[in-house]
Amino acid sequence: MANIPSELVAAFRGAARPLSSEQEAGLLPVLTSILERCEAAWPGVRLEPGAFVAHLALHTPSGEPPAQAVSSLQAEDLYLALAAVEGQRAAMDALESAVLVPAGRAVRRVEDSDAFVDEVLQLTRLRLLVEEGGRAPRLTEYAGRGPLRRWSEAVALGIALSLKRRPERSTPLDDALIAADLGAADPELEHIRHRYRPAFRAAFTEALAKLPPRDRNLLRMGLVQGLGVESLGALHQVHASTVSRWMAKAREALLEHTRLALARRLALNTSQLDSLLRVLDGSLELSLASLLKEG
Repeated sequence: MANIPSELVAAFRGAARPLSSEQEAGLLPVLTSILERCEAAWPGVRLEPGAFVAHLALHTPSGEPPAQAVSSLQAEDLYLALAAVEGQRAAMDALESAVLVPAGRAVRRVEDSDAFVDEVLQLTRLRLLVEEGGRAPRLTEYAGRGPLRRWSEAVALGIALSLKRRPERSTPLDDALIAADLGAADPELEHIRHRYRPAFRAAFTEALAKLPPRDRNLLRMGLVQGLGVESLGALHQVHASTVSRWMAKAREALLEHTRLALARRLALNTSQLDSLLRVLDGSLELSLASLLKEG
């Protein structure tokens, strides 16, 4: 870092305001120390020093000496936030463990449910890291005036409270997936709906629980929340086509687990079971299609 001290001051000056020679002299050791602390705080996370110093300068309060003002910022947290927005894997991993896991504990005060916490944290990740509707990721708005952990917790709690106020959240994911219109005009479907619905719900719930957390979250975010593969790809740092394959695989696994669970529950002969599964296969397709339209 010894080769770039003048560049640090120049980057700060270019992004903030003119500095006197005295102010520059006082600012240089502060900026150097901040960069050393940030790199030590987040091993494996690296930002271009001049770019980060310019980012610091944009958030430095005016009205007091620059060295004192920049020292008042949560510099390590600003460093992590900027690196995470850039998509650095090490930064996103650190954000998860240092910021989002604690936020999840706070969300449990709103509703102590694993499914609810998972949903809120997925939406929080999306809000923090992905551009939506032309709006930049929320992490770009973090100004370093308080701990990133508390700031992100406030975002997560806002999402949690919004979900709690939404009437549609009264329907759990498994009920939402099977409660769409399955074709009441078809006598066979209507018969199965009444006679086998409890077994179908139990089998479907069991099947959903067997899916890996990533697949459950993809179904929830893509089918219930209506998020597109581009947004989900940005969230998971993969191409949209990869998300499409994941979604197809998750849906196929969900249907297959549902079939197996139904086969264990229902005392039907082979012909009856095959007929039931054919109908349920179509029903599930309609349910998923309905959710996609509703999203």
